[in-house]
Amino acid sequence: MSNDFAEKDLAHIGNVLCYLEQSAVGGRVPETGPMTRLDYWQARVRAILAMPALPVHAQQQAKDLLARLDRLKALRRCATSS
Repeated sequence: MSNDFAEKDLAHIGNVLCYLEQSAVGGRVPETGPMTRLDYWQARVRAILAMPALPVHAQQQAKDLLARLDRLKALRRCATSS
């Protein structure tokens, strides 16, 4: 995977997370399917982070996305335990 593709993929994942975060905050019922599986998105981000010679700004973007995914997972746990 090239650095250009990795950066585009990170941007795409960021857009998906925006949608999922808005859905979580809005109290909407989560949709089903691969797009809502947070483990899937974490695996994609981790695969990008494992790339050799990934630019520093892309590494930081990936780490930020992982933090957002962790927060979203926590929100979902709270929503399902209430």
